[in-house]
Amino acid sequence: MFFKSLSVFLALAAAPLAKAVVHEVTVGGAAGLVFTPNQITGAVEGDVIRFTFHTKNGTATQSSFDKPCEMIPEGGFDTGFQVVDAAATSFPTYDLPINGTAPVWVVCRQAGHCQIGMVFAVNAPAENMTFDSFMANAMGTSSTSMLVPMPLTDSSTPTAAAATGAAASTPSSTGNAAVRTIVPMNWKAMGPIALGVAAVVV
Repeated sequence: MFFKSLSVFLALAAAPLAKAVVHEVTVGGAAGLVFTPNQITGAVEGDVIRFTFHTKNGTATQSSFDKPCEMIPEGGFDTGFQVVDAAATSFPTYDLPINGTAPVWVVCRQAGHCQIGMVFAVNAPAENMTFDSFMANAMGTSSTSMLVPMPLTDSSTPTAAAATGAAASTPSSTGNAAVRTIVPMNWKAMGPIALGVAAVVV
């Protein structure tokens, strides 16, 4: 009985030590205007989605299933526009820590990119609100609200995360490119901004 109890105790004690998984996602690059892969399933709390930006000028921006090509008004995350030259040898990289198992819907907010299917999801359900349905919603929209430009937010001073799948943590570095952590933004607090600034390079 004692050894059985000890075994259970040791198993429970070791559970929190499970190593977080870093899920690598390429934004743009040789594959074109897509996220590669375009979805991650089975991500759990403590895991990290690492977005690495390649050629062109794009973002990873949190949206919603029902309005895929519109930014979440507040509390969502956004990497800001990442301009990457075709001759670049190092690439900007952002980490999105996962704080639950709820679906997280992501798009590129460069003008027109969401509408051609440049979307991504974490833990999309296998039924009903599926990834394929999310992409179809995006490609069937004519929304232009994604054009509102955003400042690039560095996580040197991380902010508290909203309950939308993002959680701030300390940035680290890898290779030649700094890894910065995505933090939530309050879009409403920023006020109106001219739309034309965003579409710099497509």
